[in-house]
Amino acid sequence: MPDASDAAADGSEESLRTNKVIYSDLNTEQNTLAVSCVNTQLDSYTTDKDVATALKKEFDAKYGGTWQAIVGSCFGCSLTHKTKAVLHFQIDFNPLMYVLLFQSDE
Repeated sequence: MPDASDAAADGSEESLRTNKVIYSDLNTEQNTLAVSCVNTQLDSYTTDKDVATALKKEFDAKYGGTWQAIVGSCFGCSLTHKTKAVLHFQIDFNPLMYVLLFQSDE
């Protein structure tokens, strides 16, 4: 999956941090929304938990079901997720941040 574009979804000139999708089975719209949301929230919040909460709320509201988000520079996990509902990517931030987003229930 290519990096997100340099323009925000609304056409503004907001510059996105470089990102690299490690694994995804979400559609392109969902991938783009997740990266854009995290990029914006990294400027607004000072804790990983707050970024994760904002991403979770965005996906809960837009796509329904129960979404889970994990954000941080180092984490391990073992999880079960709904089919076609997982995204794992890294985003340039100091330190390099990783995001795991998945839907656990409808």
